[in-house]
Amino acid sequence: MCDYYQKIDSLIDGWQGEMIEMLRRWISVPSMADENCGKEGAPFGDEVRKALDIALKDADAFGFETDLVDGYAGSIQYGTGERCMGMLCHLDVVPAGDGWTYPPFELSVSEGRMFGRGIADDKGPAVAALFAMRAVKESGIPMKDAVRLILGCDEETGMRDMRYYAAHRKMPDYGFSPDADFPVINIEKGGMTLKLSTHACADPACDIPIYEMYAGEAVNVVPGKAYAIVGTEKISAEKLNDLLAHSDLPSKGSVSAIDIGGGRAKIEAIGQSAHASMPHLGINAAGLLFIALKELKAGGKLYPAITLIADKIGLSGDGSGLGIDISDEESGALTCNLGLLRYDGVELNCVLDCRVPICGDTAALTEKAKAAAEPTMSVECLHSRGPHHVPADSEIVQGLLAAYHEVTELPAYAFAIGGGTYSRMMPNTVAFGFNFPGDPDPCHMPDESVEINKFVLSTKIFAHAIARLAGCND
Repeated sequence: MCDYYQKIDSLIDGWQGEMIEMLRRWISVPSMADENCGKEGAPFGDEVRKALDIALKDADAFGFETDLVDGYAGSIQYGTGERCMGMLCHLDVVPAGDGWTYPPFELSVSEGRMFGRGIADDKGPAVAALFAMRAVKESGIPMKDAVRLILGCDEETGMRDMRYYAAHRKMPDYGFSPDADFPVINIEKGGMTLKLSTHACADPACDIPIYEMYAGEAVNVVPGKAYAIVGTEKISAEKLNDLLAHSDLPSKGSVSAIDIGGGRAKIEAIGQSAHASMPHLGINAAGLLFIALKELKAGGKLYPAITLIADKIGLSGDGSGLGIDISDEESGALTCNLGLLRYDGVELNCVLDCRVPICGDTAALTEKAKAAAEPTMSVECLHSRGPHHVPADSEIVQGLLAAYHEVTELPAYAFAIGGGTYSRMMPNTVAFGFNFPGDPDPCHMPDESVEINKFVLSTKIFAHAIARLAGCND
């Protein structure tokens, strides 16, 4: 096997430029899934379908068998066997968001790093997985199992693609999803999406009436910007800024007001985007906006709800204000992200993304949140999911740990995360890569990036994993 592994590594080293150019094509497509599209052949929108077509065409050029599954997903297969090893990746991406210094949908290279939306989540790993399959194929290693790369189109907005795929194709028997961190993630927390809402019409009679509020484009992202449109009939934008300057606001982020004419001003909060499963890495602009509006005593009839969100959520990411802060040794603590804020002058909606440890019961946690928020705001659980757990001593986990260690010579171990990956959509499957221990997590962040040498290293790790688990190791 040693000779095969050396050949695999050599092939991948020689393909570095080709890998980057393929990734450049894939990144150029702004493939945000349209949750409500429903178009035949492109159920998540034309851009995601375009990304899928490009990927399958590239795989065809390598001589793999490809399969388009009604635009929900596509697969790329090498070989046959009684069992099939799967790799689950996705081509949809979260919106670019704010704060980029590089064009989000162009692959930029600077000081050994590649930048672009999807570089790490999940187009970069998908390209790496495809070239890993190619390296195994061209190395000539004997195979006992088939290998299938499945490319989905709806991972960021509900994973309907994999449910459709599983209903229309036989899923692989085991595998990994390169959509998180190395070494191996064998536990993924459960989750729930809570909506806090209230009806309160804009109140022109109060000193600072609020006519509109907005933050967030996806619930699984910490919003980096938030705003409120307020009336200035009684208090000017200049006075609002003066009040903000003398308010007891958090030192993180910033809040300011500008006159937009027509007797109104825009109060804008600036924070820092991050993945919802790691809210401590960001600054929640929506929470910051509520704190500022509370300090200004804005909103009239809306003020009790503003105070509730400011006090019980604010910049905290642990759900403690709602009484849902729980943890366990295996999977860690619950996280809570205020991901979406909408107010249209009549109805206020705040949507929370909560990642729940193994010990958590989402129904019980929902009741605790209700007790903390009602009657000021109603609480509804829009969606919940259980945790995902593959034992650390299983064949798949141990095989992946061995592949990681033999390529990197780094310590190999299994651990838990709050993020939800495709792993839960297939049996005997874990998350494996693509971010390395100690590196900042770039997923859902502005200037999403990966080091070129680690992109190549990940490809080698994936190839070794395929060879070790699906190859003949006699």
